[in-house]
Amino acid sequence: MWDILITLGNLIFLPSLLPTLLDSRSYIPRKTTGPTVFGLLFIIAGLTGQGLVLSPIVTTAVAAMWLFIFIFRGRHTV
Repeated sequence: MWDILITLGNLIFLPSLLPTLLDSRSYIPRKTTGPTVFGLLFIIAGLTGQGLVLSPIVTTAVAAMWLFIFIFRGRHTV
């Protein structure tokens, strides 16, 4: 049950990243996106360690989108 609930939460989260990822004019500072990707990797490890199946897969998709935002929509800020 928890796996399905976490999976649904992440599925709701995914579409909110698409406008940032697809709009070439948008950006998020790398000092924001970098720790987000790193934190999501810890969450994926924890979910997998708990024996969950669906939620780590969907969370990996969320982390991949954040990684693409880091690479393609990130800027260094001073």
